[in-house]
Amino acid sequence: MNPFEFEFMQRAFVACAVIAAVAPLVGSFIVQRGQSLVGDGMGHVAFAGVGLAFLVGADPVLGALACTVLAGLLLVRMGRAGLAGDLAIALIFYGGIAVGYLFASRAQAGQSRLVGLLFGSPLNLTWPEVGVIVGLALAVVAVVVALYPRLVAMAFDEEAARVAGVPTDRMVLALTVMVAMVVVGGMSSIGLLLISAMMVVPVAAAAQLASSYRGALVLASAIGGASAVVGLLVAHYRDYAPGSAIVLVAIACYLAATAWRGVTRRALA
Repeated sequence: MNPFEFEFMQRAFVACAVIAAVAPLVGSFIVQRGQSLVGDGMGHVAFAGVGLAFLVGADPVLGALACTVLAGLLLVRMGRAGLAGDLAIALIFYGGIAVGYLFASRAQAGQSRLVGLLFGSPLNLTWPEVGVIVGLALAVVAVVVALYPRLVAMAFDEEAARVAGVPTDRMVLALTVMVAMVVVGGMSSIGLLLISAMMVVPVAAAAQLASSYRGALVLASAIGGASAVVGLLVAHYRDYAPGSAIVLVAIACYLAATAWRGVTRRALA
């Protein structure tokens, strides 16, 4: 049975492939900065926005985006004040998921709907929702292209970039907002608790194979998009959860890339 014959599968392929290809573009910078878990934390905060949206009857996407952007601004200000330690960040992130579930339970949101947002439900997407995901992804790509040299400088050595005249505070803010946009874009497709993996795992896989930072960026994006397509195919034919299948395919790519690098190193030794 050809999955592309079904419109719900077409929507799932478009949404998942687009956001999974864009996520590593942002992830490459946060990984380089040693902040691989920022996306996971933003997912927790986004859930607070989802719960609040359920409570007041607003769009969950708008609630999630508002909360993640506000959390990003707060983290930047805390960093400037020297308060952004592990404990403070943990309080914000884990408090976010606790508040989100509190709001959602007060709003009597269905468990299936909450699980779909936490772990993805791409087969239930509508074309307008796909359009929002694509719009967020395109906005992220536009920002990465426009700020690429400064983002790279800031990611590799923030102090040196500041001395060279790069507005590092603005770059950190831009990067944080992009993380928020990816998290919100991946909320309904791959899931709030899984989309952060697509910001990190394809980047780790590409780092095993690429010989330059730009090359790793492009390869990571390709691995992310391919993982989404293959993961959805596996989910369709084997009746697996789509979000989980996508992430597991990405992890398999990382393991394969690591093994290949080990083989080539031994061959050249």
